[in-house]
Formats: sequence, structure tokens, C-alpha cells
Amino acid sequence: MACGPSFRFRKLVEAKVKALARSSPRLNAAWWNVQYRLGLWDYLDGGTPTGREIAEIVGEYAPEASILDLGCGTTINLPLIPGTYRHYHGVDISAKAIEQARMIGRPHATYETADILTYAPQEAYDAILLREVIYYLPTAKVSGFLERLSGFLAPGGVILIQVWAGETNPDLIAAIEGSTPPGMLAKTLELDSPGHPMLYFLIKSDVIG
Repeated sequence: MACGPSFRFRKLVEAKVKALARSSPRLNAAWWNVQYRLGLWDYLDGGTPTGREIAEIVGEYAPEASILDLGCGTTINLPLIPGTYRHYHGVDISAKAIEQARMIGRPHATYETADILTYAPQEAYDAILLREVIYYLPTAKVSGFLERLSGFLAPGGVILIQVWAGETNPDLIAAIEGSTPPGMLAKTLELDSPGHPMLYFLIKSDVIG
């Protein structure tokens, strides 16, 4: 279906707003708070196959893990089963999203409001999740960001990157694949969730557990 002038104008305005927001952590936080207050992401909270997929992958590669979820949102769409993980820590730039996440009452969980680009964990994690968040970061900073995160993995730990296939572009894929030495990263799965095909990338710790 062809895109009319009004659609192209809306996408252009949206792109400019996003670019302006990304230029400042404070503006970025405000932008995301507005989106959560308006309920623009509520449709994710109904539960999606992609949430179950990533929970299953975590269970396969990092059973009973300590989990760091960066850009976690409200976390409602991540169905972790109590007993399958040791601890969950969610981080998001939106205080509104974190407020909603805390209301869930997820067991063995803590939350924090912070800019994930500069966030420094206080401990090592078995699994670091980037669930449909990597394309909201400046592409030029993705490789350095992932390399820095790999330093916060416990021995044998993994960084799991979930990308909606509709948002992929060659520069982003190159940045992900160029963030780690050859053999350290595996494109583990290409799953066609109903109406929402996903790519998954797995960055493995170079320290054996």
C-alpha cells in the first residue's frame, strides 16, 4: 500500500522528535514518560509470543540466572516463572515505566530508573537482556555499548538481543556483529512470531563458567 503525504510527514516529524529526544538524556526520559502516560505501549502488556520466546531462550542458555533487563519498560510482557531465575533487575530511562513495573509484584526483583547507555551495574549478571531496545540507541554507539556490557557478564554469561525484523538495517546488524570477536556471537534464532518476526543475537562471555 502506498504511503500518502500525511503519513510521510508524520514519520518525518516523529523522526525529528526522536532525534531531538536522544540528544539529551533528560529530554529522552521525558519523551518516554509521556509515551507511557498516554498508554502508547499498553498493547504490549497483553502478553506476546515474543515474551515467551525470550524467556525460553534465557532458560536454555542461562538457567536459574541473575538477569539484567535493560530498557525493560513495564516488564509485564516478560513471563518469567518464579524458580527459573535467581534475581531480576529491570532498568529503564522512564520513571513511569519503572513505577508500573514495580506494581506487578514480581518475586526476587528490583528496579532502577537510569539511562542504559551510561548505566554501570553493581554486580555481574548471567543474562543481560536487550528486548526490542537496541534500535532506539544511536547506531554509532551500539558496538561500544555492547562491548562495555560484556564486561558485566558473569563467567559463562550471555547478552541476548531481541530485534523486530521490521526495524533491522544493515548498519545496525553490522554494529551488533562487530561488537565482539569472531566466534563470540551467534545469531541463534530467527523466529516468525505471529505478525511480529524476531531476530535474536547471543553474545557469549569469553570466560568459561
